[in-house]
Amino acid sequence: MRINKYYYIFSIALIRFIYPLINKIDIQNYYNKKHSFVDYFLHINEETLFIFFLLIYKNLFCVYDQLLNITCIDNLNLFKDAEKRFTLVYVLNNINTTSRILILFSFSQNSLISSISSMFKASTWLEREIYDLFGVFFSEHNDLRRILTDYGFKGFPLRKDFPLTGYIELRYNEALKCVQYQRVKLIQEYRFFHFQSAWKNAVNSKIIGNYL
Repeated sequence: MRINKYYYIFSIALIRFIYPLINKIDIQNYYNKKHSFVDYFLHINEETLFIFFLLIYKNLFCVYDQLLNITCIDNLNLFKDAEKRFTLVYVLNNINTTSRILILFSFSQNSLISSISSMFKASTWLEREIYDLFGVFFSEHNDLRRILTDYGFKGFPLRKDFPLTGYIELRYNEALKCVQYQRVKLIQEYRFFHFQSAWKNAVNSKIIGNYL
């Protein structure tokens, strides 16, 4: 089935006409021997998230009825503006035409994002994963708990300011015969590092000089 891209351009133009808060619309085409795939990248505002998804879900012109993925991007040290610390990307798919739409927006660290779990049931676990790994809070989520890390875990592992070693570690206690949590302790002896090239040292040495 070949996709009529003008049909979707009209639908996206309709959305832009109704909701002028959409910042930018990008269209990208993918071609192969039999099909033509069209993807749309919509940059929206944080305030219009729930209303926009409601329109996408209910509009007869562009029914994107499958939520493929929700991912988060940490923009630490990328923007000087603190209001753009994170970026959320929603990937929606039209089952009949295999057309995809990517909805993305940037927001601050303390923002409260509207949950879309009432429309897309797949977002329940995806939003929990983003909350667990990035610390993004979703309002009106019926079960916002950690899903990958353990209970009592401190911090959010996929943030760029999270230390690679973490804060706590697991160790098996032979005396108590159980697993215990403890703070990470990195004990390493003091080392000297010579950053000069070894080839330069060899050339300047007396032994190499005698052979030359």
